[in-house]
Amino acid sequence: MLAAMAGVLAAMVVAVAIMSLLIWPRSPANMLRAELDEEILHIQHGLRVDADGRVDLVLKPESASTYDAMPKDTAYRVLDSQGRTVAESIEGPALQALATMKPDDRTVTIPSGDLAVRLQVTEQRIVHRGQTYTVRVARSDRLVTTLNDYAGKLYLRSGTVTVLLALATFGLVVFLTVRRMLRPLRRASEVASRIGPRTLDARLQPDRLPAELVPLIDAFNAALGRLQNGFRVQQEFLASAAHELKTPLALLQAQIELGGATDKALLLRDTALMARQVHQLLQLAEVSEGHNYQFAAISLDEVVADAAEYLARLADQRSVHLDVQRGQGAGTSVEADAAAVFVLAKNLLENALHHAPAGSGIRVRIGATGFSVEDEGPGVAQEDRSRLFERFWRGKPREGDGAGLGLAICREICIAHGWRICLDSAYGPPGARFVVDFPAPGAA
Repeated sequence: MLAAMAGVLAAMVVAVAIMSLLIWPRSPANMLRAELDEEILHIQHGLRVDADGRVDLVLKPESASTYDAMPKDTAYRVLDSQGRTVAESIEGPALQALATMKPDDRTVTIPSGDLAVRLQVTEQRIVHRGQTYTVRVARSDRLVTTLNDYAGKLYLRSGTVTVLLALATFGLVVFLTVRRMLRPLRRASEVASRIGPRTLDARLQPDRLPAELVPLIDAFNAALGRLQNGFRVQQEFLASAAHELKTPLALLQAQIELGGATDKALLLRDTALMARQVHQLLQLAEVSEGHNYQFAAISLDEVVADAAEYLARLADQRSVHLDVQRGQGAGTSVEADAAAVFVLAKNLLENALHHAPAGSGIRVRIGATGFSVEDEGPGVAQEDRSRLFERFWRGKPREGDGAGLGLAICREICIAHGWRICLDSAYGPPGARFVVDFPAPGAA
């Protein structure tokens, strides 16, 4: 509102300046000339001739009063075509100067006490009802200067009062308008202030709000929706984590209480299972936060090959052959977090090793725009494919010691990199093929 008022004030100042330039001539000589020309027009418009040829002059009251009140400073004479005076102002020094001056004189000085009054004279021929008349008008410099100074002060006062009244009116109108417009926004702010973890389903209503604010409210509601979804996922994550850890902890406690903890191998297996689940939970929390990534130019085939080499011993234990195949452009550098890509490849390979039967093979194909992992296991049932990347989801029957977090971690890593991960629907069963795709280097 202050900016709008400043703009209006600036516009008014410019308008007053333009008006001043139009009203006030630039120099005393111009002011006097303008006054004389204007007075000629007044006399021409006030000239009256009756049927008998008698001439009468009817001036505006303010002009007639000036001639009557200041005979030393202003006078006029109207002459017909024979040079006879047909109309003149009241007798005075200025009129006497007009009568005695030469036709070509344009200035005349008359005494006035200790001072001399300088008169400017203009003469112009006019035609009225077919008759030609000569009009002479005299004005003193001091009269024009005094009148224009007074007029300037009057205009300045009037302009100042007008600007102040306009600003006051504008400010009041803007205040009332803004107050009325912000009333719905104030109600929306009150609703927003009451939103908390237990009321994330609340939404701001854009009704009766200015059209310019509706996109802001829609964006805020969309942000609330994302926040609600994130909070829901977090709650589900905590509930699932507690459920997954509760069972092995209960079994471990029972073995210790009832069996005296004599089966050391079983205890080690249970503690290893819990340690794996806790590690995956921490890993999932880490890859879900964008600030944990450190992007740099890496060689994708080297990182994937390192993950395969890391799991080579596990593959040998399960009699599964790992085959890493490098296609065209496999050595191209990509912008990624090397540690996260290692975890991505390792989890996909571990998932394949978990399902690959003994004596089978796992193929890793690396190209310029991604890589894929293929196994020869039973594949994924059609009804389970939509839930593959959900947290804590495991297929049936639930074999092995997985917590159902490996593929969820893979998805979070791909989302953080702007990549796409999916199960190739055209491959298997039997077997499954997971594909990681990303834009080619240098692509828009």
